Amino acid sequence: MEGGSSSLASRWPRLGPFKDISLKDARLACARATAAKVLGTEATFTSSHPRLQSWVIALLRLPGGISWRRYIAFGAVSMAFGLLLAFTISAVLDPFGRLRLSEGDQIGFIEERPVMVSRALNPQFNSAIIGNSSSMPLMPASLSASTGQRFVSLSISGTAAPASIATMSFFLAQHPDTKMIVAALLPETWCGADFQEHRPFPYWLYSSMSRYLIGLAGETSFKLFKTISSNRRAVKADGYQPWIAIDGYHPFIGPFVHYDIDTVRAILSGNARPEKSSNSTGRFPAIQRLVDVVGRSSPAFFVLVWTPRYVSYTPRPGSDADKTDRDCKSTLVPTFLGT
Repeated sequence: MEGGSSSLASRWPRLGPFKDISLKDARLACARATAAKVLGTEATFTSSHPRLQSWVIALLRLPGGISWRRYIAFGAVSMAFGLLLAFTISAVLDPFGRLRLSEGDQIGFIEERPVMVSRALNPQFNSAIIGNSSSMPLMPASLSASTGQRFVSLSISGTAAPASIATMSFFLAQHPDTKMIVAALLPETWCGADFQEHRPFPYWLYSSMSRYLIGLAGETSFKLFKTISSNRRAVKADGYQPWIAIDGYHPFIGPFVHYDIDTVRAILSGNARPEKSSNSTGRFPAIQRLVDVVGRSSPAFFVLVWTPRYVSYTPRPGSDADKTDRDCKSTLVPTFLGT
C-alpha cells in the first residue's frame, strides 16, 4: 500500500479527517512545506485539500514554537562554534611546534615533514643543512664543530627542489642572523624541466603564520587529536628519545638499509648509465628559484654541494644526458662567481 493511490487513512486509520488525501499528496506537501519554512516563504500546494497545508505546517513546528528555520540556524551556529572550539584547542596544543608553545623534543611525530618545522624554528641554531636523503649523511654536530656555527639538519627524505626551497626560505625568514646554508643538490631533483614536488608536502607548515592557521584549520579533525594524544603518551614514556634529534639528525630509512654492502653494490651496478637527456628544454626552473633565494638580501653564506652519486647513476660522458647535467650545473656559475 505504498503507491500514489493509497490514502493516509488506509495507513493510519486515526487520520480520519484526511481519509481522502493520498500518500503521494501528503509527501509532496511535507516537502514543499519544509522548503517554504526554511526559506521563510508561504507554502503553496496544488492539492485540493486546504486542511493539509495547515496540518503539515503545524507538524513542522517544534515544541515551544521554534520553527524549522530557527532550528536549522541554531544547528549551523552550534556546528560553527564546535569547529571554532576544535580549531582553538588544536592551536593551543600546537602539535607541530609552529607557535612555539611546544618544545622541539615534545613533538611526537616520527615523519620528517611535520617535525622539521619545529627544528627550523629553534632559536639555538643559526645555520642549516638543506636537502633530501642525499644530505642526511651530513652530521650537523660535525659541521658545527668545524665551522664554529650552530647547525641544524633540515634534510627531508623523498623531497625535491620545491620542498628544499620552501624549507630554506622558511629558515631564513625565522633566522635573520643566519650564518651559513649548506644546500645539497641532486641533479635528478634540481635539473628537471618542471618545478614541482612529486610527493605530498605540507607547504602550509613552512609558510606565513596566516597560511599556517588556515592550513591547521583544514587539518583539524578527530584523526589529528588522536595523533596528538598518541604522541603525548609516547613522549611521557620512560626512556623516550625523539626519533629526530633536536639538531635534526636522524637515521636514514632507505631501500638498502637492510642489505650488506656487497648486495647494495650489486644492485647499484645493475643500472646502465643514462644517455638520454631528461630535460631537453635547456631551462632549469628549480635552479632559477635557488638563484632568486640566494640573491635576496641576507647575511648568510651559501655552500652548494652537488652530492656524489654512484657511477651507474651518472650520465655517460658525451651523451645528451651528460650535456644537460653540465648545462644545469653551469647555470649557477654566474651567480656565485660573478662571471
